[in-house]
Amino acid sequence: MAVISRGGLNTLYGFQQETGLQPGSITKVIENLQKDGLLDRSDRAKRGRRAMRLTEAGERLLVADWKHSMDAKREMESIFRSATVALLMDDIGSAINFLLQSVFERVRHQGPQEFGLASLERTPIDFYGAMRDVYDSRRRAMEADVLKKLAEYLMEVANKREGK
Repeated sequence: MAVISRGGLNTLYGFQQETGLQPGSITKVIENLQKDGLLDRSDRAKRGRRAMRLTEAGERLLVADWKHSMDAKREMESIFRSATVALLMDDIGSAINFLLQSVFERVRHQGPQEFGLASLERTPIDFYGAMRDVYDSRRRAMEADVLKKLAEYLMEVANKREGK
């Protein structure tokens, strides 16, 4: 909803071009928003494109509830989307805090970073589990590092806006 209202993406084609989201993956969401009276779509225009806009009820819901979609435990794509929504809502502080909360979640769930010598003495199934654990831990560490750098970048942007 924020992307339609504040991000300038008002067609399914725009979503596909700018976000990589396929129209099929968001069509049902668009239909549900229309049914709920939160979104209007124009009649077909050139190339069959239909412009979308939030209704007054949609705008009110967006303003009231956008923060409820922010979940620091979700996968990276959802985190990127949630941070983008915060920025679209002109709330850079929430975007920064959300990214840092996501860093904390990844660090909190890190496990072993290396294989123990005993790993070679385990059964192949146990070794598989150890491989997954090390991979997951290193992936979380990499994600935490990326999210921290993104938060630091946004802090720099916020400081420049404030003239610091």
